[in-house]
Amino acid sequence: MLFLGAAAYGTGLMLNQTDVPRGTKVLGTDIGGNSRDQAIHTLNATVGKIGQQPIQLKLGNQTLTLDPTAAGLSFDTTATVDGLTKHSYNPSDVLQSLTGGSKNVPPVVHIDQAKLKAALDGLSAGSAQGLKEGYIQFSDTGDPVVVPGQPGQAVDDSTAVTQVAQSYQDRADGKTDAPVNLSVTAAQPKVATQTLQQTADGLGKTITSSNVTIFAGAKQFRFGKTVAAKALTLVPDASGNIVPKWDLDQLGTLIGNTFDKTQYRKSDGTLAPITTQDVADAIVSVYDKNTAAERTYRFHM
Repeated sequence: MLFLGAAAYGTGLMLNQTDVPRGTKVLGTDIGGNSRDQAIHTLNATVGKIGQQPIQLKLGNQTLTLDPTAAGLSFDTTATVDGLTKHSYNPSDVLQSLTGGSKNVPPVVHIDQAKLKAALDGLSAGSAQGLKEGYIQFSDTGDPVVVPGQPGQAVDDSTAVTQVAQSYQDRADGKTDAPVNLSVTAAQPKVATQTLQQTADGLGKTITSSNVTIFAGAKQFRFGKTVAAKALTLVPDASGNIVPKWDLDQLGTLIGNTFDKTQYRKSDGTLAPITTQDVADAIVSVYDKNTAAERTYRFHM
């Protein structure tokens, strides 16, 4: 009997020398006996696509969809196969190759925590219950006008990331997908209405107090009340600082062909065409000044 057992073990060991052990399945896809490259190719076409299927989320009374790829979630088919090509010499695994048994293996899960958090924050902000940040816009007469923010529900970062990650791991383990009821918490805008009003009365009024003139040689563009009304708002950034936000399409339309075929010399000495973003940056660099001389910007030609 000892001899027969050893012979069976030896036969199974020989049968188990393919890159992927015989009888191996990943989420129902049989890759047993495949070479490493064959197995990866097969899993990319099956298991990889399962990992890319949208995740259903519940945020308050809204149903939202999360794209796993954009959220930093994936099934790593290469790592999965590489983990399987390390052959086991465990007698039960070796004899499985002889008896034709099967072994179900979950795919390796990759989770980018930072991307996942950013994706969840974006979904929360864009939902009907999402937090709305206030901002400052400019009227047709150039007056800064505060648009107050509104409180809402924001994703509870301390638990929501873990919830979605666990749901994705459950998918890798072959469990049926179910909507993830995200934990949410009451949230207030980063910047209070009073702070926005103070900025509007200060920086906002200074911005449109008089024209800003941008020169590139003899060519010039004037930024004033009309341009501000159509192309500029002041908004809170991620840290709560109030910063300019440009509608570059609108600003480009207003600039027109003023600086077409005009180049300026950059700080490193190279020449580059003047872009709409260059003009926006030039305006911002002087729009908080007071005198006409200070509110003039000249590109280095």
